[in-house]
Amino acid sequence: MKLGHALVGSPPWRSMPHGVVVYAEKDREDGRWYHWEEWELLGYTNLDYWVEYDHDTRKVTLYWPEDVPERLDPDQLRTGQLVTATVDGRPQQLRVGEVGAGTIRDLQGSFTYDLQKGQKVAYAELHGDGFVLSVEKFDERVLDVYRGRELDAKAQKDHFGKVVAPRRRGAWVVGAFVAVILLSNLAGACSPDTRTDCTPRSLATAPPAGSTVVSEDADQICYRRPVTGVGGLGK
Repeated sequence: MKLGHALVGSPPWRSMPHGVVVYAEKDREDGRWYHWEEWELLGYTNLDYWVEYDHDTRKVTLYWPEDVPERLDPDQLRTGQLVTATVDGRPQQLRVGEVGAGTIRDLQGSFTYDLQKGQKVAYAELHGDGFVLSVEKFDERVLDVYRGRELDAKAQKDHFGKVVAPRRRGAWVVGAFVAVILLSNLAGACSPDTRTDCTPRSLATAPPAGSTVVSEDADQICYRRPVTGVGGLGK
């Protein structure tokens, strides 16, 4: 995916990526930082789509707006909780599969939301009979519900005209699919006074002052550089 480049899949699928945001969240149990990215796409009749790519599971999920009359607040939901919500015109029982809050690490392009680096976005994933709902809370005013569908390679070609998931090159190599990924504070990835940043080769210029190239391939370049006064993350 590239910002501003149309994706043309099988009719009636046609959309335009116009914003990408990278999230991070620290797992309370294993202490690791997990990353994922969300691309905002505008489709036919300006329908708002989101495509999520999970850097850990490598899953690609398409989300589109879902009208649910009940107020589903991620801050009030707990994993395993059963919730009744009206979906497809009838009350259905949903199970909360995951609850958390992501911290925005990086973003590019434009969005229909007011997003800022360092902002926390609460979320909850609810599972029904053959479908999943994602609830995101950007602030006290913006609370949105999206319906999701995981896309395999064939479904990606149908929706976007091509496979958008990156080629497998290693746990942290996400290929041309990533606009900007800032990897830092990973357990064992670097010493306390250094950090490693990876950027797509199309965006990379001269190495930052004092940095050392630690790995590179046809898609991206990773630098390690000293840092001072850098605190932790917040998702």
